[in-house]
Amino acid sequence: MHQINSRTIDFNSVLRGANLLVAGATLLAFQQAQSNAYVDQETIVLAVLLGVQTHVALMFERRRRDPFVVLLAFSMIVYYSLRILTLTLYPFSIVFERYPYDAHDSNYALVFIIVANAFLYAGFFAVRFNDNQRARSGTWKATAPGRVVVLLIAAIVFGYLSGGYWTEDTAPAALNFLVIFFNPAITVLMALAYYFAFRQTLSKKFAFAIATLLAMEMTVHTLVGSRSAIVGFVQSCLYVALALGPISFRKKYLYLGIALLPVIVGLLVASFVISTYNRANRELGGNFDLSRAIQQAGLASEYLSLGTSLDLLLPPIFSRAGFFDYSAEIIAHREEYQAVINPGAYARSIVDNILTPGFDVYDQPKISNALSYAYMDLGTPSKVEVSEFYQSDQLGVYGEFYALFEYGCLPLLFLLAFTLKRIYVRLRSANPFKLVAKRAVVLFVFVKIIDSFGVDWIILETLPLVAAIVLYAWILSGKRMPVPDSGLPRALAG
Repeated sequence: MHQINSRTIDFNSVLRGANLLVAGATLLAFQQAQSNAYVDQETIVLAVLLGVQTHVALMFERRRRDPFVVLLAFSMIVYYSLRILTLTLYPFSIVFERYPYDAHDSNYALVFIIVANAFLYAGFFAVRFNDNQRARSGTWKATAPGRVVVLLIAAIVFGYLSGGYWTEDTAPAALNFLVIFFNPAITVLMALAYYFAFRQTLSKKFAFAIATLLAMEMTVHTLVGSRSAIVGFVQSCLYVALALGPISFRKKYLYLGIALLPVIVGLLVASFVISTYNRANRELGGNFDLSRAIQQAGLASEYLSLGTSLDLLLPPIFSRAGFFDYSAEIIAHREEYQAVINPGAYARSIVDNILTPGFDVYDQPKISNALSYAYMDLGTPSKVEVSEFYQSDQLGVYGEFYALFEYGCLPLLFLLAFTLKRIYVRLRSANPFKLVAKRAVVLFVFVKIIDSFGVDWIILETLPLVAAIVLYAWILSGKRMPVPDSGLPRALAG
């Protein structure tokens, strides 16, 4: 077990504390569930049971360290348990407006999620680490820190020039490589992996430069309409920290974080309002540059500072921030979605969106882009039409697997967890950056599976990440430092 002293606290303890707070607040909201369209008192009981499951899993994780269990517990607390609480306080959901939906659907979905989690946790605990998980720099040192700075500057410039318009689907074919290479998720993840792998040999000036550029990157992507820039950065930090080993930090940082919590929440709310406002204005057409984005951000901030009623502002934010709705709605309406969520559709999507770049065989959009054809009754999904009114919807691992196999998916979830953990345990590299980058990518892919926009989408995101490890490992190099000569024979110096 990883030992910590009295001045430090383990991230596991922080998660357990947050889980207890959310579960306790949910119990206090028990009476409010009586007059709610989407939850009832049975939902509250099931939500508390989900919290108990998360707590038990974290207790086991204290004895057998597991980054996957930490990430799954983090997702349950932040995106599922907390969402039940906010749905109880503010019975509003854009997703639940697609088809008829009530508290019985929420209860059924919660039961499935609890059972599915049991299989996921079992898959993770079935694989043990053979040795110490902690990645150490040892005798390695950074040799090209300036390249990290150049790459981040290039990513910021590219994000600004693209104005948030370009994705793998919408960018000119000649620029697809740049879109993938300078994808914020990849660039930020690799920069963080490089810094933490070699932090002992990097200067404070470099750390300041990286922090400044990362802040600029988040700002640019928020201004061009990304509502997940800050959250994505926080999660990237979590992947890299877990890839280094079990997380612990000084208690004073926890107290500082708690004190700054109102500021952090305010920043998240402000970034959501600003990015949503700027995205809406961008989609009206015309050129959209950074100066206009800043201008629109000012207008959005004015709107936010006018004392807009929280009862109007918070419900759509909670609806977007919680992931429970997406899976629960698909579970409740499996039959309606069968036309677009089925093995045949996935096979066609993989062919058109992955195996045949530059041309299509079936005119099949990714499953996430095809969902709107079901709930908006638009007919047969078409990749050509999707490019005209781009819409991507989250499925979530629970909604997606249930839609495909119902309860028959449970062994597959166990196998999924077992396989990911087995891959992670077997990763090896003498170079600490390569090891941390590989581990962080596996953890990144796992979270993408939990948050799923479709298996086809995940495959499309994973391939560039695998290529990025090879490419970034070559660009962001490191080397061993010579071991001082002790004057002893090599066998004794050991």
